[in-house]
Amino acid sequence: MLITPENLEERGCQLSLKMLIADGKQVFDELEQNGVICDWRYPSVIRVAAVPLYNSFEDIYLFVDILERLLHKYNQ
Repeated sequence: MLITPENLEERGCQLSLKMLIADGKQVFDELEQNGVICDWRYPSVIRVAAVPLYNSFEDIYLFVDILERLLHKYNQ
């Protein structure tokens, strides 16, 4: 679940994703094992920052691909 505010004035550059699955921390750990630099906020939030100065379109594409695979894996 996306919990980043929609209003541009209420958010920074990060995307905050609330994990609604029991293994949210495991998803975070596996993202890091796959080279995704992100931040875990207890009890259930993964934060990532897609900053154009540091991230390419391919970086974002790969992140979404890895995240989709992990969510599918843990939602079964």
